[in-house]
Amino acid sequence: MTLLAVIDTNVVVSGVLAGAGPSPNGRILDAMVAGRLRLVLSEVLLAEYRRVLLRPAIARRHGLTEVEVDQLLESLVVHALFREPPALVEGDPPAGDIDLLVPGDEHVVSLLGKVPGAVLVTGDRRLREAVASRYSEATPAEFAAGRA
Repeated sequence: MTLLAVIDTNVVVSGVLAGAGPSPNGRILDAMVAGRLRLVLSEVLLAEYRRVLLRPAIARRHGLTEVEVDQLLESLVVHALFREPPALVEGDPPAGDIDLLVPGDEHVVSLLGKVPGAVLVTGDRRLREAVASRYSEATPAEFAAGRA
């Protein structure tokens, strides 16, 4: 069975920075590229991955060119399940505790709500707490260890 997951941007960026190896974020990124993990993705989330990976300070750390970042993202798209959720607004029932959300996280929560059984994987404690009452969520370490 292929796992379905919404992977928050912080996990993708940390995975790229960590590179191949034993780190949970690196293992999750490797699984995404290899298709062992079915990524739930939208154009908005994909654009966010790209935007953050190309921030000058982050790009200096990972050393990838813009073309290499695009190639990496293309490898993620191959195995992704695309969904385009409507914008989440305050009061939408599937949002969990929307008051805990940081602006920008609404899209991730809305995307999570479009795919029953998908797990949110994020290093953001506040985001995990906001969705915990309605959706499956895990830290990268929990998810990589198979405890999600």
